[in-house]
Amino acid sequence: MTEPPALRLGRSLGVGALAETFAAQDADGAARVLKRMHRHCVYDPALVAMVEHEGRLLGAFDHPGIPTLRARYRDAAGVPHLVLDHAEGRGLDAVMAAGRVSQSLATAWVAGLLDALDHVHGRADEAGEALGAVHRDVAPGNVIARDDGSVTLIDFGIATSRWREDGDRGVMKGTRGYMAPEVVTGLRVIDGRSDVFAAGVVLYELLTGRRLYAGGAAEVMVAIAEGEVPSARAAEATVPDGLDALVRRCLAKRAEQRPTAAEARAVLRGG
Repeated sequence: MTEPPALRLGRSLGVGALAETFAAQDADGAARVLKRMHRHCVYDPALVAMVEHEGRLLGAFDHPGIPTLRARYRDAAGVPHLVLDHAEGRGLDAVMAAGRVSQSLATAWVAGLLDALDHVHGRADEAGEALGAVHRDVAPGNVIARDDGSVTLIDFGIATSRWREDGDRGVMKGTRGYMAPEVVTGLRVIDGRSDVFAAGVVLYELLTGRRLYAGGAAEVMVAIAEGEVPSARAAEATVPDGLDALVRRCLAKRAEQRPTAAEARAVLRGG
């Protein structure tokens, strides 16, 4: 844990089940985000462990598409806090709600997302041992499109790694419509390919301008677990065959049939 930095708090950026985030500025005027766990959650050691794991994991990453951790600490009441760089921009959920985007912008954004995921999935600890990190909640609301055309992947609150005992293995966690079949069914241990599935859903939606898995919880889960692998080209005729093939590979029912984040990124970047 680090010492609490001097921060000037601004507006609330959002309230979740576990924590609230605030815009902030440090003593030098740099834009930060303060993530503060709800005080009533401190009495549950499992919830505290989730926040502390998120901070430890963010501290291990070093990628421009992932917020830099500036501090993690507990206040006098034992409430965990995380201080991160602030990613200026809009969530892809807001971008999609505003209308269609170009194919070039869609592929650039998802390539940037996959680059960040490749870093997450391949990161090792100081001893060189793989962390086995998985974000678990890749969804438009957790991908920030920045003003310079890059993207930032945020909210590692339910991420897993070797550093966190997975006491909720088999429990369905994530955002409805972006969870992979193995997450929905709980039939296998998840890994980075579950994040690739979610990135494939995001790519489909950016290319077609429509939601892929919409409806009630049961309807969505059945479609993900048992429905046909969708075609972006069938929904939008301007999608090239190569992009459509990549989307279908990312959305394969069996995880072993999906590309890695690095492989999918290479396709989008023509590598």
